[in-house]
Amino acid sequence: MSRFINSISWVLILAILIYIILNPKELVDGRTISDVVNHAIIKTIKVDKDEIIDCYDIYKQPSLNYPLLHNHTIQIRPSMYPKNIKSDNFGTLQLTQTWHKYDICPRETIPIRRNMEKHYRSTLLRKRGHPKYAHNKTENKLQPNVNMDGHEYAIIKVHGSFLGAQAKMNLWNPVVETRYDMSISQIWVVAGDNDDLNTIEAGWEVYQPSNGDYQTRFFISWTTDDYKNDCTNLECPGFVHISSDIALGCNFTEMSTFNGDQKDATFGVHKDQNSGNWWISVQGIPVGYYPSSLFTQLSKKAVEIDFGGEIYSERSRGRHTSTQMGSGHFPSEGGFGISSFFNHVQVINENNEAKDPENVDIYVSDPNCYDLKIDDKRTNGYGFYYGGPGYNDNCQ
Repeated sequence: MSRFINSISWVLILAILIYIILNPKELVDGRTISDVVNHAIIKTIKVDKDEIIDCYDIYKQPSLNYPLLHNHTIQIRPSMYPKNIKSDNFGTLQLTQTWHKYDICPRETIPIRRNMEKHYRSTLLRKRGHPKYAHNKTENKLQPNVNMDGHEYAIIKVHGSFLGAQAKMNLWNPVVETRYDMSISQIWVVAGDNDDLNTIEAGWEVYQPSNGDYQTRFFISWTTDDYKNDCTNLECPGFVHISSDIALGCNFTEMSTFNGDQKDATFGVHKDQNSGNWWISVQGIPVGYYPSSLFTQLSKKAVEIDFGGEIYSERSRGRHTSTQMGSGHFPSEGGFGISSFFNHVQVINENNEAKDPENVDIYVSDPNCYDLKIDDKRTNGYGFYYGGPGYNDNCQ
């Protein structure tokens, strides 16, 4: 009997070894990628500094595992675009990301940056937010009405009924003081309030815990519960990625220089009136969309659009952070080439028309640290200069 059992054991071991040999699995960060993932990855591109891009079958992308997206029919392109957006507003940037130098993803695949061990993707490190404020009618400006909890802003806010927004953003690589500090320039599309606050955000950021380095990287983000469970890029399912050319969380290869060449890119968020999906675009290229079914308030429309810069810091050194916003220079120091800018700022109304914002509120949490000034010349549409150095003699 014991010989019989031993024979069976050896047969099982041999069978397992044969299975492993014939069905190898790729190891990622010490973990095994499942067969499902292996079958979804069509191609892998190795980039410098150990960065890896996986080209996923568009119809097997991870977001489709989200319960609300089971049996979801992918929308390949927007069914309509906002009116009155000029095609020559798409900026100076020849849109490239570093991984483009090494290879491209095939059609009907999407590029996904592989999470390496150095990327500390913990919910404890997600520090995005949306400013809470009160309107001071006497001074006709917005003021914080709660503890900002490490966040600072230099933004404009527009209220109404909207289907999206678009703006050309100046690209910089601001210096952050500690690895936990964050510098962002972005568009917020907002609906709801309190625990039912919905936002969609798009722009660029420098944030080491999320990205593993201090480069300026394209990001998108969303929340439906006032950031209790916010999600950036593809850290969790929800966003349906379409473009084979643009990867979320990847860096831009061209940056502006002080008193030198200025680089900018146009970022957009708009709601497709037929499908209800919220599309994200960069330089006029549709990257993908957030299905309307993900949201409570944004399933209908947006009621607020914000544009500008945000800083997060824990102020671990016992004083104000020296993390830069934008170029790190105040608008008062000079305009083009010195301070960072947004121009061709437009909101998309309920008739799907892109228009200059009206009745704009300026919100600056502390003008001694970061500031904002509207560009009255309007040579490049509606715009503003913003940013600052943070810690200085007047910002303690």
